[in-house]
Amino acid sequence: MKEEFSAGGVLIKDGKVLLIKNPSDVWTFPKGLVEKGEKPEEAAVREVYEETGVKGNIVSELGEISYWYVREGEKIRKKVFYYLMNYIHGELKPSWEVKDAEFFPLKEVEKLLKYKGDKEIFRRALEVISPLNISS
Repeated sequence: MKEEFSAGGVLIKDGKVLLIKNPSDVWTFPKGLVEKGEKPEEAAVREVYEETGVKGNIVSELGEISYWYVREGEKIRKKVFYYLMNYIHGELKPSWEVKDAEFFPLKEVEKLLKYKGDKEIFRRALEVISPLNISS
């Protein structure tokens, strides 16, 4: 069994959440592989920036999700570590890896997310956002 480790972020700017549209036309959170010698937190910040052009800093850990997928006939277990992030700077410039990147109001995000793991991570993010009052 092969395992992959990725990290990503739920980045908040002015009460809106950053989502990317993946190659399958699904809105999701930016994420990518944790490189050798890199901490998941570093990978999350780097991947959000690489995929969207937006820099964030980590506010809180949101935990991890895992799922299986098949690549070239091989079954792979993927673990993704997620972090809640605050916007620092940058303008949306989606990379070649994604179809689009956009900020959406908190109320719209739940409806846009399709993957079970994304919905779970977003619920955890909302639990953290409320007491921190990040959205105001």
